[in-house]
Amino acid sequence: MRSVLALAVATTLAAAGCAQNFLEWDDPEPNGLLTGPYVLLTGPDSAIVGFRAPGSQRAEVRWTATDGQKGTANAGSRKDLFSAQLRSLPRGPMIDYDVVVDGRVITKGQFRVSSAPDEKHIRFAVFGDTRNGHAVHRDVIMGITREQKVDFVLNTGDMVQNGGKPNEWITFFQIERPLLAKMPMLPTTGNHDVSGREYYERFFFLDQWSGGKRYFAHDWGNLRVIALDNGIECNRACAQFNYVRQALADGAKQNKLMVMFLHHSPYSSGYHGVDVGVAQAIGELAETYGVELVVSGHDHHYERTKPIKGTTYVVSGSSGAPIRPVRPHEWTAHARTEPHYVLVDVDGERMSMRAVNLRGEAFDSGVIEPNPPMSTQAPAVTPPAPAASP
Repeated sequence: MRSVLALAVATTLAAAGCAQNFLEWDDPEPNGLLTGPYVLLTGPDSAIVGFRAPGSQRAEVRWTATDGQKGTANAGSRKDLFSAQLRSLPRGPMIDYDVVVDGRVITKGQFRVSSAPDEKHIRFAVFGDTRNGHAVHRDVIMGITREQKVDFVLNTGDMVQNGGKPNEWITFFQIERPLLAKMPMLPTTGNHDVSGREYYERFFFLDQWSGGKRYFAHDWGNLRVIALDNGIECNRACAQFNYVRQALADGAKQNKLMVMFLHHSPYSSGYHGVDVGVAQAIGELAETYGVELVVSGHDHHYERTKPIKGTTYVVSGSSGAPIRPVRPHEWTAHARTEPHYVLVDVDGERMSMRAVNLRGEAFDSGVIEPNPPMSTQAPAVTPPAPAASP
């Protein structure tokens, strides 16, 4: 009841245009956990199930795949934050799991770690910039959970308003509970998520699967997804650029469709505008190795570009943060200021996408053509020199 009341207050304030900075999400902990469970993809056949269970001494996750395989993973803990590493998971079947705390089954979940070898269809969702707009954030989450057969989600960052406040992370994971218990997340960090206290690193257990780095690559069938951290504009001088370049080169050799996602938008017609350094670094990599799609957040609107040297750029940063006006450029295919999420479908070598608002209406859609490495085709649009951001 208290959670419903909090949501009603948030919705009223949002409708009135009032600030929501003070609002906390009041979750009744229906499964006995403070946060979670949430699933993170950590490899082609592995995942982490995370959750917070205050006052608990021991926990484990038991899983059973629909093909009959099963296993149990003990959950390690740092204070009350538990993580169970599930390894050698079968690719394709659904995996049902139980979270067992102090010998008692607390809650259940279900997810897949990848497509079956002969499966061609992949669907993933994209959203970001939830920050402290809790009512909108909740509506976006519930919208995605109603979609059919979503395999995983990409979050474009700025999950919280202040990454140094632990209660904001608790609120974030409580709101996302209905989604992340059954749809694995691939995260990237936004500028609001970063703090010296490293809560982002802790909640996503980066030391256990990415070597503590906030950039990584993950394969799902014939799709390679690469998460970027802030600072890719360092170009050839840093470890991240070289890591991403190698991951893209390897993906190109395997003829994979490729998606890059990050927080700062290379191309945007919103408040922040074009990030020249990011656009140059991303553009070079995308053209050289044949990246089909780049998704980002940071600006609080929706935007899809026409192909720029073969690559489509999408801004999806309106899932709770204050929306802002957008002024389309000549390279813009569609732009809109409205809370939303994006669905991307991969069918063999064909990619398509649609943007969906909180009423469940698809207000934009498009086909993303294959982009072979080092394409000799002229770009559909030559972007003008970016104007100064307001």
